[in-house]
Amino acid sequence: MSLLSIEFFCFLIGLLFLYYIVPVRLRWIVLLAGSVAFYMFSGWKYLILVIFTTVTTFLAAGRLEGLNGRIKEDVKKLAEKEERKRLKEKLVKQKKGIVAAVLITNFAILMLFKTPLLRERFSLLLPLGISFYTFQTIGYMIDVYRGKFSAEKNIFKYAVFTIYFPQIIQGPINRYQELAPQLTRGNELKWKNIKYGAELFLWGMFKKLVISDRAAIFVNTVFGQELEGISGSVILIGVFLFNIQLYGDFSGGIDMVRGISEMLGIEMTENFRRPFFSRSLGEYWRRWHISLGTWIKDYVFYPLAMSKLFASIGSNAKKKLGNHMGKTLPGGIASIITFVLIGIWHDIGWYYVVYGLWHGIIMALSSICAPLLRKGNEFFCIRTDCLSFRWFQRFRTWMLITIGEYFSLSGNLKNIGIMFRETVKNFKYRQLFYGLGEYGLDGREWVVLGCGVLMLIFVSMKQESGVRIREALERQNLWFQWIAVVGVVFLVAVFGIYGPGYDAASFIYGGF
Repeated sequence: MSLLSIEFFCFLIGLLFLYYIVPVRLRWIVLLAGSVAFYMFSGWKYLILVIFTTVTTFLAAGRLEGLNGRIKEDVKKLAEKEERKRLKEKLVKQKKGIVAAVLITNFAILMLFKTPLLRERFSLLLPLGISFYTFQTIGYMIDVYRGKFSAEKNIFKYAVFTIYFPQIIQGPINRYQELAPQLTRGNELKWKNIKYGAELFLWGMFKKLVISDRAAIFVNTVFGQELEGISGSVILIGVFLFNIQLYGDFSGGIDMVRGISEMLGIEMTENFRRPFFSRSLGEYWRRWHISLGTWIKDYVFYPLAMSKLFASIGSNAKKKLGNHMGKTLPGGIASIITFVLIGIWHDIGWYYVVYGLWHGIIMALSSICAPLLRKGNEFFCIRTDCLSFRWFQRFRTWMLITIGEYFSLSGNLKNIGIMFRETVKNFKYRQLFYGLGEYGLDGREWVVLGCGVLMLIFVSMKQESGVRIREALERQNLWFQWIAVVGVVFLVAVFGIYGPGYDAASFIYGGF
């Protein structure tokens, strides 16, 4: 069911009405029933996979909590130190075995559906939201394993967290302790939530339909054909526009699902924080797909970087290469591994492995080479506390991201070489001003796209300076608020990309 379809709007209005008329204590049941209905409408055949993941992680978490209790209570009852140690080791081993079994089972299912060769072999379609609910439930189970909170006792309340319909499309990857209480407590009807949620949903539509889907026409035209012979300038513009398309699509979709949740009185985790204002690649990944980045950091990066193996690597590096390398080398290696995993999460293909390596190696080098960079700035008398240097850092980060998108857009290793070769050897500066209209967008469409991007930049700059747009709009006269909202509705209605065969539901990250 498309977020931008008449069917979905009818579904949402009906759900909101039903949610707020039933008693507060029963409102979580409305969310569960509505989420199951939404999933069944979108792909009922794969509902069994959601149920399997829900049941396995629920049962595992319950068992893990029981073992946590035994470690706290039974171990203390033993008088002998050696007996306490043996029992604790036995119980910890059982915990690790449970986690390993559930991890292997659920990630094997995920890999089955995400591996192109296997999908083609068994004629499988990628189930809706499989990456997001798998990561979310695995994170819940690991947090119970670590003793961060108690396991949920009601499997149906836990199921609301697993299959909550706005997040199932493309995230964000929420944490149980933050989202689950909001889903099950029952929220009161507030006009402010309805209004703010609708405004956020509308802004997401603008980014998706006016900016992203218009940029997609050019991107799909350029990269949907043989790249041999296409001028480097066209490829570079295509890569730049792909960045805009991806941001408009993904952040726009997240704004829509967060807006829906806000109407229900539910605050979902932030997933974007104006990433193209980042001054380093590390900052970019702290602002882009925040929920995935924090999930990888908490459940992959830190366990790796703080493991005995990496402690040994750091100790050896400290002895042979000095204190700085001892501190940064383990984290650098862990960064490379985690970014390769992020690449594979996007798609199982060598070009995404290269994409992950690019980001991971740059991140690692930025930490390892930090002292050299500082000395270089001092030697060349470069001021790092001024506006010009900050904008240089942003431009440098943008270019590093752009190079990374060459890998993700290529589709295979051969095309990576073709794209870089054409960009360097066959740039054709003239096509930056003439001939771009041959790739799906005429002069009028370029003007609309440019104005849309400028509007996005203006709003982003205001947000970056601390302005809360919806709260600032709330402080204006009512007539001005209506003009602003109706104006965006008009822009979406008139300049949104529609037409025969057009599928507004095709969010890019819906395929992950």
